[in-house]
Amino acid sequence: MVRLGVYCERAQLDQLDSRSRWLFKDRAAALSARRPVTMSHDSAARLLEIDTLDPLSPASHLTLYGPCGSRTNSGLTRHRDLLPLCVERVGGLVTTSYARTAIDIARWHGYRHGLVAIDSVRRLGVPHSDLEAELDRMRCHPHIARARAALADSDAGSESVLETLGRELVASLGIGDAQTQFAVRIAGDRVVWCDIRVGCHLFECEGRLKLVPPERGGVASEPPEVVVWKQQGRRTDICAEGFGMSRIVWADCFEPGWERARDRLRKEYDVTTARFGREPAPHLLAFAEAHPRRTASRLWLPGVGTAA
Repeated sequence: MVRLGVYCERAQLDQLDSRSRWLFKDRAAALSARRPVTMSHDSAARLLEIDTLDPLSPASHLTLYGPCGSRTNSGLTRHRDLLPLCVERVGGLVTTSYARTAIDIARWHGYRHGLVAIDSVRRLGVPHSDLEAELDRMRCHPHIARARAALADSDAGSESVLETLGRELVASLGIGDAQTQFAVRIAGDRVVWCDIRVGCHLFECEGRLKLVPPERGGVASEPPEVVVWKQQGRRTDICAEGFGMSRIVWADCFEPGWERARDRLRKEYDVTTARFGREPAPHLLAFAEAHPRRTASRLWLPGVGTAA
């Protein structure tokens, strides 16, 4: 039994990961609803493939028309809203729009969850103006200040959850504004883009997925030792151009590693500043300005035609 009155064969569930199991529960909740509902919050994020952090209390979420309020029972949170919803249709199910979903996650789960979700939808191609429009429409909703703060600090240049959390970690150092996807020309006339830059110091966010093959859930197309060797060579070439570099991993973004990482990153940044100064040479900044990182939008946007 997936939910009261909704069943599937156990053999189907046993081979699924956690996200896919929750998708079953989300669909079951929508199917068993007695009134028209829209999948929202975490349920919408799963269906729309928006990156999120795992919540402390996982649940399915449905939004219905009615006076504002929320109630959770048996792993299902029902929200009511009098505002008309912008929606998407995915596989026969109706969900809140990408922008509304990210804003709702920020309101419901807090700033950090919202920052990850908003970065994700911006990376997918949602314009900043769409998110601002949702904020304006929802200005009287509970906890909207959380979403407003997350949008203000969001950046479409963060290409993964780890890069979002790494940027938050760097921002906590108070050393200056962080720039994402900074272009550097290295040996062999190659152009590489670095995750985060503050002054002459670069921060690279390195996750385990880069070392794990696709059949085990990773993205590595080569053996781990080859990937690591290439990373080391890339780091050497980048630093030869007049930069210092720090490495950020997942454990650095959470306690107890957070404070240790902040101390380490601050010391490494200070060493770079003493060696190279506070700003890169003008020709390095000009090169980065002329070579922005161009990523393909997964979403169709008006005036663009098909997503490229």
